[in-house]
Amino acid sequence: MNHQQGFTLIEVLVTISVIAIGVMALIALMLSIFRVNQQADTKTQAIQLAQREFDDLKREALTTIPVTGKTEENVTYNNRAFTIRQEYCVTTSFCASNQKSVRLSILSGTTVLFMGETVLTDLRAK
Repeated sequence: MNHQQGFTLIEVLVTISVIAIGVMALIALMLSIFRVNQQADTKTQAIQLAQREFDDLKREALTTIPVTGKTEENVTYNNRAFTIRQEYCVTTSFCASNQKSVRLSILSGTTVLFMGETVLTDLRAK
């Protein structure tokens, strides 16, 4: 009787193919996770930058904030390039001598990562 031990070439090729498909799926999953992690980190940086800008606005005298219009500034924050866009008096009911409406947007390229609006008031004693 002829008893052969071992695997045939087809069995080896099928096994290698199955393992290769599994490895490629894992690599694709890891790349996807890496991309999502990078996007989340960029958005976190944008939110931190927005918080810093809102804090700076709070410290400014109300008279130094423009009545209308918008400004854009390109900045590097934690080694990332962002554009800070400030729009003034976007809510006209909050545009008076003692209060200003400001919308703040943080962009990466043309993608808006953060947008928020606040009303600044002048509550200083005179």
